Amino acid sequence: MKFDKETVIILGTCVVILLAWPFISESMGWSKPAGDKNITATEKPVPEVPAPAAAAPVKPAAPVIPVVPAVPSAPEKNYTLENDLLALQISGNTGKINRITFRKYQNNAQDSDISIETLSPQGAIFNYIPGADIQQVKCSVHAGNADITIIRDFASVRGNFQLRQRIALDKNYLITSEYTFVNTGKTPAVIPAAVVSGGAMGQWHQLTGDKIRAVAYRMDYLTADGNFKDVDGDDDDEDFYLSSPPEVRWAGVSNKYFCLLLKSGKPFRLWQYRSFVNGSKKAPLIAAGANLPAMTLAPGSQESLSFSAYAGPKITANLNNFAPDANKVMHLAWGPLNYLARFLLWLLKSFYALCGSYGLSIILLTLLVRTVFYPITARGNESMKKMQKVQPKFKELREKYKDNPQLLNQKMAELYREEGVNPFAGCLPILLQIPIFFALYAMLDNVVELRHVSFLWCKNLAAADTVFRIPLFIDFPFIGSSIPVNPLVLAMTALMVIQQRMTPMSVDPAQKKMMAMMPVIMLLFLYDLPSGLTLYWTVSNIFSIIQLWLQKRRGQPKAESTAAGK
Repeated sequence: MKFDKETVIILGTCVVILLAWPFISESMGWSKPAGDKNITATEKPVPEVPAPAAAAPVKPAAPVIPVVPAVPSAPEKNYTLENDLLALQISGNTGKINRITFRKYQNNAQDSDISIETLSPQGAIFNYIPGADIQQVKCSVHAGNADITIIRDFASVRGNFQLRQRIALDKNYLITSEYTFVNTGKTPAVIPAAVVSGGAMGQWHQLTGDKIRAVAYRMDYLTADGNFKDVDGDDDDEDFYLSSPPEVRWAGVSNKYFCLLLKSGKPFRLWQYRSFVNGSKKAPLIAAGANLPAMTLAPGSQESLSFSAYAGPKITANLNNFAPDANKVMHLAWGPLNYLARFLLWLLKSFYALCGSYGLSIILLTLLVRTVFYPITARGNESMKKMQKVQPKFKELREKYKDNPQLLNQKMAELYREEGVNPFAGCLPILLQIPIFFALYAMLDNVVELRHVSFLWCKNLAAADTVFRIPLFIDFPFIGSSIPVNPLVLAMTALMVIQQRMTPMSVDPAQKKMMAMMPVIMLLFLYDLPSGLTLYWTVSNIFSIIQLWLQKRRGQPKAESTAAGK
């Protein structure tokens, strides 16, 4: 490539944009900086005006349910339920789960386990929130090794009743809670409409400090008639709050890698909640749960309800076991690409079951995809070679018929037929591989199994493979005081240059210059790409180079013998 004035200007512009890219990306919302390890430990949502719970549909203007009055003169005591996956901190006064700690997953610095703490009573998992006119007068707790039973007595002008709540921790991130309402008085007791919250969870980068390229934070639910729906956590109120909350089989919230889902033995009416950390619209905290209808119990009678919650990583097998269609909270890709991404995820896990390494699994998946497309790519390369050979003839036609476009098109079509060249054959392999690439990109960027998994020098396949940083000695704006060195992206760029030089292309100078700039542009936009994705791309480039070399080597003897015969 000739380094003329135009090329130098383009290269200089690319370097400047590369250095300023972190700031540009965060400013445009394409990536998120590392957040606090856990915003719930330090931040509080903006208080909202309490409104009594009711069976009527939740209105966007007043979605919040009132806080349960504390047990008089009884300090709150917390109890712990735990297994090898989860540790739950449970309030002995209210039965709500104040904190969930995930014992198999750590924050970005890997110095503590990830935990979700309650910002408000509404956001606590399994929090039973009765009306404001209900007073809790007594509470007792029976704690066992595998479960906790909390007995709460309530009084109101509409009768007294007792609530017995049993919380148990099961395998595969499953938590169960059984509610039994008992009329302890001698007159009928009205148990008013109330709410059971499924819990609130912050965005992924706020919980862990990870740097992510795009925020995925949604409320998900499956309606009683089997339709899956999701709502973005940062939507406007009129879009986030449903004017007519539907009956659902399950509902919950999900971020990039984790989710909190709530289900019951029978469909329930959806309840929604949202607040904003420090009033910031960029830091919503959302929750979903169940609106319970009012009940009337005769003296001595009782009514039982049961709920289950999944609190854990978005792993397909666990979600399938929890509820029908719960795996849709994976949100791997949009539209039909989602099905392709799920199939590629199944292949990735199948390879992992064989070799026990996600790094090797990505390599095997890449080789499989490229092998499937080998015949199509080979035909495309041959077509591009033919196009390159007839370019001088096309140039002559353009010069000869430049004043007659209609005749020029006719003559070019005749030349295509004479030479047996299809101008679109070289584009076909690229067009067919674009959906595969986007599906692979989405899949590798959204599976929690790659997080904090090492391969070769990569410490985390879900993050860039930075091996060291080059100090700048001056703290530059937008850049900082050092530049990360990511070997896989650099190797990927170098291989793109080699592949480009081996690939037959047009002799048009403008097109050649544009193609020569592509590796620099790709380096600019993909420098902080997760190493799992760059590993795929690097192996794919190596495969392409070998394929081009084999085709060229196979074609040389034929070309030489033809020339000798002539």
